[in-house]
Amino acid sequence: MSNLGESHNAIHNHHLSNRAELVKIRVNTCIKDDKVKLTSPNGIIVRGGEQAPIADEDDRSGWLFKKAASDTAKFNYYFYGTGSHPFSLSSLKNAFMTCSVDKYDNISSVPFVVVYTKMDALTPNAGAWYKSKIAYTISGTDKIVAGELINLYCLENPKLDNGLRDIKLTNLITTGAADPSEEIFTISVHSGSESLINTQILVQNVGYNLNDEIKRNIKLIV
Repeated sequence: MSNLGESHNAIHNHHLSNRAELVKIRVNTCIKDDKVKLTSPNGIIVRGGEQAPIADEDDRSGWLFKKAASDTAKFNYYFYGTGSHPFSLSSLKNAFMTCSVDKYDNISSVPFVVVYTKMDALTPNAGAWYKSKIAYTISGTDKIVAGELINLYCLENPKLDNGLRDIKLTNLITTGAADPSEEIFTISVHSGSESLINTQILVQNVGYNLNDEIKRNIKLIV
């Protein structure tokens, strides 16, 4: 690496938050058997100012988020990390979650998918720990029934064949260049910090498809 690259990385590393450091360290941990326990320290990251999930009060499978106050509480579940081979944005066929929006107030009640790309020492980066970010959110015209288990997905339909309704996340919010050649750093599902008090979201599965070569459907279990 050139001195210029080393200097650039040093500056960025100096400004990384604790949350960003945890993302970089833990996003590459192993998810065993495509399932992650609520109490597991590995695989799915819940860090920074985000609220940790809890077990569902009605014994449904999955992780439950309940917003108890009028604040910016939210959840972020990161479930992809680079292994022996990097994948670019152009490789991503889809990313998805199986979830239930138990209380619907407005579009901010609905969780969404975010894809982050890896920082580059030679070109501008849009964030403190990522190069670009693409958020895939729901359209305001989509019909959501409170308490209905649904599949939310971006890009191509993952065809989960679980008997649930599929809803495509068609709105894109892009930060940075998001060039198709950029390397994927991590993928996550989020809730919105602007959601109202008593927002309640259950997430049962998350996953992605890369080039129809790698397909993951990760079950979130208690």
